Amino acid sequence: MENFINIIFDKIEEVDDIVISEVATSASTALMESETNYSLNESEEGQTVLMVETHVALTEEESDVVAENIAIKLFDLGYNSFDIEVSV
Repeated sequence: MENFINIIFDKIEEVDDIVISEVATSASTALMESETNYSLNESEEGQTVLMVETHVALTEEESDVVAENIAIKLFDLGYNSFDIEVSV
């Protein structure tokens, strides 16, 4: 994936379709197509990693806005221990 959003949860988390849908909605400026490609993996450190492919390259400012929108949504869903990486 050339352009992406990584959400790294500090522990193993159950990430369902609702979380993925909310992340896609929050990152709508980066997702210009109707289909969103993503992968859900477990790191060697015991973290859940959600990687979402974005369809456009973002500027630093746009990536900050996307990360903030995703963080707000995840807090609303009850997650509170995660990091967000957005490619620029």
